[in-house]
Amino acid sequence: MSSLFSSAKDFAKGVRLAADTAVWAGNTVSRHIKGGRNGICLVCNNLQPYDHEETFGRPGAAWNQMADPQQAARRKELSSVPTLQLEEISTKKILESRETDPKTGRPKNDCKYCRLLCEIFDAYFIDEWMNWITETKNGMPIKFGLMIKEGAPLIVNCWNFTYDKWFQNPRVDLELYMDPMPPTPILGAPTMGPTGIRATDVRSQECIRFMKESIEECCTRHPMCAVQPVGFIPTRLIYVGGGKDALRLCDDLPQGESIPYSALSHCWGGGKPLSLTKSTLESLKQHINFTELPATFQDAVTVTQELGLAYVWIDSLCIVQDDKTDWEKEAARMGAVYSRAFIVISGASSPNPSTPYLRPREEEWLPKRFNFSVSPGVNIPITVRQRHLLAAPLDQGLLEPPFTSSWATLKKAGPLYARGWCFQESFLASRILNFAPGAIIFECKTHRKSEDQLPPYPSTIPGTLGEVTPMEQWHMIVKSYTSRQLTFTSDKLPAIAGAATIMPQMRTSKYLAGLWSETLLLDLLWQVMPGRAHLPLMTKEHEENSPTWSWASMNWGVVWSPLSSPELLASVIDAQTTVVGVNPYGQVSGGTVTLRGRIKYCQLSANYHKNEHWVYYKKSDGSYSKKQHFRTDGALVAGTVPGQAGTFACRSRLTTSGNSMETQAIFLCIARCHWLKSDHVGLILGMSPKFPGRMERVGAISNVPKDWYETGEETTVTIV
Repeated sequence: MSSLFSSAKDFAKGVRLAADTAVWAGNTVSRHIKGGRNGICLVCNNLQPYDHEETFGRPGAAWNQMADPQQAARRKELSSVPTLQLEEISTKKILESRETDPKTGRPKNDCKYCRLLCEIFDAYFIDEWMNWITETKNGMPIKFGLMIKEGAPLIVNCWNFTYDKWFQNPRVDLELYMDPMPPTPILGAPTMGPTGIRATDVRSQECIRFMKESIEECCTRHPMCAVQPVGFIPTRLIYVGGGKDALRLCDDLPQGESIPYSALSHCWGGGKPLSLTKSTLESLKQHINFTELPATFQDAVTVTQELGLAYVWIDSLCIVQDDKTDWEKEAARMGAVYSRAFIVISGASSPNPSTPYLRPREEEWLPKRFNFSVSPGVNIPITVRQRHLLAAPLDQGLLEPPFTSSWATLKKAGPLYARGWCFQESFLASRILNFAPGAIIFECKTHRKSEDQLPPYPSTIPGTLGEVTPMEQWHMIVKSYTSRQLTFTSDKLPAIAGAATIMPQMRTSKYLAGLWSETLLLDLLWQVMPGRAHLPLMTKEHEENSPTWSWASMNWGVVWSPLSSPELLASVIDAQTTVVGVNPYGQVSGGTVTLRGRIKYCQLSANYHKNEHWVYYKKSDGSYSKKQHFRTDGALVAGTVPGQAGTFACRSRLTTSGNSMETQAIFLCIARCHWLKSDHVGLILGMSPKFPGRMERVGAISNVPKDWYETGEETTVTIV
């Protein structure tokens, strides 16, 4: 009987999806037919959220509802406020508003709203390095999106208008509003809502008041934030409670008591700020000269004193820089230092210690004005400014918890957010003041607000968009962390060790060079982010600091592809790492993973000019299987194995781009996902040139046909 009810429900759901799709298709056709007659642009929808087939609450296409049913449900819930989000609009389309049709002598797309967007892009994205018009005409993948919601600033997402060598598809967000906002909507104007005022100088009284009020609100009105940690005090703190002329280093603090302190997160930026060394320890305990501190440290002292705190922690002054033992011990405690701080001060806008973050705002972060004609002879001023934080999808509403896709991928603007060490410093903070280039942003475990933002503020309470497993949480942490840069490859694991120490896995699992023993097989399936497949991503220094099966061996970002109910087809026989120093979550000098599973010997084909990498095998009848694309771990080379004919794939340790080649490799099947016929996933392995008889990882692969597994041979392999 239950199966009958289930079948009936599935049938009813299918009927409903079919009906919604029919309505969606009808709305799409209707918009295209009526749009031209009604003066509604088919590209930008006149920068308003109404009467579009994608407007929240209207019936959606079945494939969108099935791909993300939770998103579809949230869009329905949020439909009381007219909302529209359009993605991946080609800039070629809006340029047609400036191009003349030779047949009619009129613009190809006579849309004043598209022309407004062109004017805005001209002001923001034409300079001596880049020109969005030229890039568009050259066929570069420049695109934009629109986030339109009644009562909120209109947001324009701009992809690839700028260049970032460390981040593929860089994005800039602009927001449109009127200042002042009219009491009632203006007919013909884009749909825009009010926003807050952005100070022109971070040293202003308005900014100081924002900092104090944000922290007071957090301490008095946020139950989740009110509980203060006890029983931890850093080994050393800088005393600032006696004024700028009475600074000193303290290392005799009473343990077990609660001393509120701030902690600075900053960019070293290649500079060498005033530091604690064996020789300066005693003198710094007596007195620290405020004028000898670099600008970022002076600002940290100023903010700490403004907030009424007596102590601040600064890494270069609280860790003995020429004492390796002290550095390792304090690096292991860094997670506690930042997570137990009363407030973390993030000098996000400073690229180095000598650049203050308490300073006037740079011009690029100040608003620009544009005149827009709503009707003949009637112009209105529209204000545009760059957002300091990339906007989360509108279907999230005011929910922006950690461990969502947007949390892992949306980068804040500022030099600090590109630095690897600074990831965990902000991730671990219970409260943080981000001095970003565009605004001061306060974030706690309850909400996030900025100086130029109006309430209500987005919630940062975990789990509000659904529970995320510890494995998925860790994968998102690594994804976000590895998109940042490190000066020293030996810091790859130490710089995320603090985050590892607070993960749930710490209590039940063994930490293995950035992976966890209880989910090791799925953790091994990391993939290198696109964009660097032709370059060596594992230098000699990386090889000395991580085994090839760890993502820490890569000088590039990594991701995990989502797997639907994976069934494991391999087993772990043994897994070991050699830890360097006293921190079990820190640097390693190598490691091995021994797995039992099915392997398939295959041919590996690489064409770096076309950025293509394939594997295939020779069948028993002499024919070849279909080529399967895989994600390579950077440039590969063909190496020889003593006692064996031919060559085997291995990672390039050189500094030059890879060459096209044909060589041998091994497919190791890890799991299958029961999706059609191409449902197996695993690793592509080569032979280690350093450890004879052992293998090294050269790539990861998904969507592999089942015959690769069925014709494979069961064996045990050791990967180094």
